[in-house]
Amino acid sequence: MSTLISLCIVLLVGARARDSLRLRQQEVVLAKLPERDAVAFYDVLRRRVRNARILRTLTLVSALCLIYAWRHGLAGALASR
Repeated sequence: MSTLISLCIVLLVGARARDSLRLRQQEVVLAKLPERDAVAFYDVLRRRVRNARILRTLTLVSALCLIYAWRHGLAGALASR
C-alpha cells in the first residue's frame, strides 16, 4: 500500500510541475499577443483546462474503483467465473 501512495505522490507532484511550466509558457504567449487575440487564446486555454480536469477526475474515479474492487476481492470473483 505504501508503494501505491508513493506512486500517487510522484504522479501528483509531476502533474503539478508540468502544469506550472505550461502556465508560465502560456502567460508568456498571452503577454505577447494583442488583446483581441489574447482573449481568443484564453478561451481556448479555458476549454483545455476544463477537459484536463474532466479527464483527471475520470482517472481518479477509475483508480478508486479499481482499488475498491481489489480490496474487496471482486476481481478474483469475476475472474473465476
